[in-house]
Amino acid sequence: MKDTGVPIATIREIGNKITQLPADSSFHPQIVKIFKARNEAINSGVGFDWGTAEALAFATLIDEGNHVRLSGQDVERGTFSHRHAHVFYQDRDGHYCPINSAAKVDQDASRTFIASNSHLSEYAVLGFEFGYAQTDPNTLVLWEAQFGDFANGA
Repeated sequence: MKDTGVPIATIREIGNKITQLPADSSFHPQIVKIFKARNEAINSGVGFDWGTAEALAFATLIDEGNHVRLSGQDVERGTFSHRHAHVFYQDRDGHYCPINSAAKVDQDASRTFIASNSHLSEYAVLGFEFGYAQTDPNTLVLWEAQFGDFANGA
């Protein structure tokens, strides 16, 4: 059985990376507040929410040199606005992906985190993601169902 534990020092190091927004950019005040609370949880060990724990899990895999791909209708933000995998700049076009700050400087760009909002054609999306998952054993591929997706043909 593989040991999947991560030392607390590593959790704090990665956690501090993924909860810091670039100082040279402008983000919505509510996003700033969320990331400040996440950083406080990392450093105090108290007050972790689902989004913070999930981001840490994905970021530790990235830190270990794996690739993580998440797809679904609203995975960038998170169905219930919990994830914030992509945070959008307020001062220019584009977004920042905090989880990718866990990647090492010399790490292959294909060994990062991807959150890909997908359309609601479940057979097509699942077929694509299944194929994607087969290409590399060091890739975690996830599809997040949302609302009616649970009851349809997927």
